[in-house]
Amino acid sequence: MPQIQGLGPKENTLCEMFFNRAKLHPNRAFIWTKQKNDWLNHSWGEVANQVEIFANALVQRGITAGARVAILSENRLEWIIADLAIMSIGAISVPLFTTYTQADITYLLSHSGARAIICSNSKLTTLAETAAQDSRDCYLMVVIEQSKLIYLSLNLAIVGWDELIEEGRMAKANYEFELPKMSADDVCCIIYSSDGDEKPKGAMLTHRSIMANLAGAEGLLRDLSLGREVFLSMLPLSHAYEHSVGLFFPIHIRAEIYLVSRPDALSSAILEVKPTIMTAVPRLYEILRDRIHASYQHKGILNRKMLDRAVYLGRKNLQKEPLALLEKIENGYLNLTVRRQINARLGGRLKAFVSGAAALDPNIGYFFLALNVRILQGYGQTEASPVITANPPKKIKIETVGKLLVGVEAKLTKLGEICIRGDLVMKGYWNDPVATKKKLRDGWLFTGDIGTFHADGYISLTGRKKDIIINSGGDNISPIKIETVLEAHSDIDQAMAYGNHHSYITAVITPNHLLVKNLQNDQNEIAKTILEAVKTANARLSTLEKVRSFVLSDEPFSIENECLTASGAIKRQQINQLYSERLEQLYQRKILEPN
Repeated sequence: MPQIQGLGPKENTLCEMFFNRAKLHPNRAFIWTKQKNDWLNHSWGEVANQVEIFANALVQRGITAGARVAILSENRLEWIIADLAIMSIGAISVPLFTTYTQADITYLLSHSGARAIICSNSKLTTLAETAAQDSRDCYLMVVIEQSKLIYLSLNLAIVGWDELIEEGRMAKANYEFELPKMSADDVCCIIYSSDGDEKPKGAMLTHRSIMANLAGAEGLLRDLSLGREVFLSMLPLSHAYEHSVGLFFPIHIRAEIYLVSRPDALSSAILEVKPTIMTAVPRLYEILRDRIHASYQHKGILNRKMLDRAVYLGRKNLQKEPLALLEKIENGYLNLTVRRQINARLGGRLKAFVSGAAALDPNIGYFFLALNVRILQGYGQTEASPVITANPPKKIKIETVGKLLVGVEAKLTKLGEICIRGDLVMKGYWNDPVATKKKLRDGWLFTGDIGTFHADGYISLTGRKKDIIINSGGDNISPIKIETVLEAHSDIDQAMAYGNHHSYITAVITPNHLLVKNLQNDQNEIAKTILEAVKTANARLSTLEKVRSFVLSDEPFSIENECLTASGAIKRQQINQLYSERLEQLYQRKILEPN
């Protein structure tokens, strides 16, 4: 595999890279998990041994090179072991989000042709069992936690994690595990995402494409003087961003990874772990900002004013606005008090927050930067393994998504669509040649994002070629699916989903004309009826897709009011212009409250 200016792993595959790191430092701490109130260390050697054992067990159960194996689990040690073991036998990992519905899981198992699924808790096990039995090819389900399931099925073998580990341990006792011959261009994982269509598409990522991302990340972060780094991992490992940057990049640089399972544990975990690097989506940084504000609110008016002043003067300084003499003295005092205290609350040794998977509100970025907390905004998509650009640590322009990673080329089409080329680009979409041809043309990946290139190499995003909602957690959500489910209810004629860069979905809803007539246009009664309709529709949607609040439209969407095209499709931009102010106000209220 060609190296990028000496950057990135020297190995050909991700699993070879992992085992080489484990052999070099078998006793060094690698993965940390929380057990009650204590952090438990799992060394490189211990994890490598478990990966070999689980890989042997999969082979014993008939999983061969090229076979797809799905993982449906929250972040945990077993997730990492399974992912590495699957790749280590030449099979293909298929990470699934825990927020998927049973119908989603059934579709993805069938579409990927997964031969096995690994799941964790009772809730996910129940979904996985039904989905696996309904799929064509899945014959094995591995359950990590003890479950009340009866381990008997006509076409599905259901085994516990410990049972499979024992099978693998017995197999390992009889022969030494060896990595099969693999190419850097072999597909190692298929990560599904939606670009606005009803059905998600599976991006085929190769060892080469992910390792190109690792080289790019190393080139970006080398200004931070990388050493014995400590990563705090909270994003789902099923997300391409966390999979590459939160798992395999730490493996590459021999870092420690602390797994945090709950967002509400973030603040305490940061104090306990004292991370040097943390990758997350904008929503988590919003939470951190809000908690810092709340803590100063409780300290009284003087402390609150000091925080506000630190942010104000820090931002003024960042924007190259001159400080008066008294402001300089005040700013120096705030360095010793407010900024030092906040950095201590973040562990005291943080080198950088890295924000990706969704657009970061510049005000959030400036908040941290003004407090001397480095935050780097980047941009990417699953099809690019996934990082494309990021802000360099020594020259941050937070309103932009930064510069191209090393090894990435880019161009703009006449319409302003960003196209990229490089080893980081996916091999194509699994089992979808038509979509692949639309996305990959003459070696270029057409991102669907509209942007501008600045003379200094920085890139700004201005929109998307195709409609899609990207929430503040970085999840891609199809509005069409949500709208279809809403409009299927007899009391709802039309709907438009909303929620870009927000933590949940809201909507504009046009009530059924007969409902309006029967209720004599009583807006309060109409809103109550639509509220019940939305609750009914939400039962058919995943957690991320559920509509949490809504506004009623002033009139039906039509060609006449320019809310519909001639073919009857809704014009999102026009509807957003008409209702965005009311929709934005919903995010200041409690959820599922009509307006």
